[in-house]
Amino acid sequence: MKEQQNLNTLFPDNLISRSEAVELLFGKGTLDNNVQIEEESEVGNIGAGLDWGSTQAKLLLNPGLYWRLKTLRISLNREIRLTINSWDLGIGANAAKQVARSCIKEKLASPSPEIIPHLEAVLKQDDLYNEEFIGDRTALQSLLELLLTDSDQEKIAIAAA
Repeated sequence: MKEQQNLNTLFPDNLISRSEAVELLFGKGTLDNNVQIEEESEVGNIGAGLDWGSTQAKLLLNPGLYWRLKTLRISLNREIRLTINSWDLGIGANAAKQVARSCIKEKLASPSPEIIPHLEAVLKQDDLYNEEFIGDRTALQSLLELLLTDSDQEKIAIAAA
């Protein structure tokens, strides 16, 4: 809350609300629009979407949401690191963590339509964003279960092996 107040002090004229910013990132048609931008580009992968391409300037109009997205990504990376460390994989742990972080980044950059409502719900929960990291490990583990598909889990296991 204190962090949000500081951001509001620095940026008192938020031009878009948190809800509008979430809609900008995850709204109906946004994913299709980002895919179309990627396909029309002759350069290849241009990073349209949350990683953050053309959306970044608009996202920065709502520094609170930008901060929440950043906190969520860092917290998810921390949670997967703690989870993998608990598996006691030895030297395979570092490779597994690297692949897991890559999968998380990919999923946050281009979330599937099934994941978007869950991301929106987490981003709108004010009580999760009172610290440097999200402390509710249950919420993070639930989101990781949704984000990391069976294919992602298989990639992590192969990297650990």
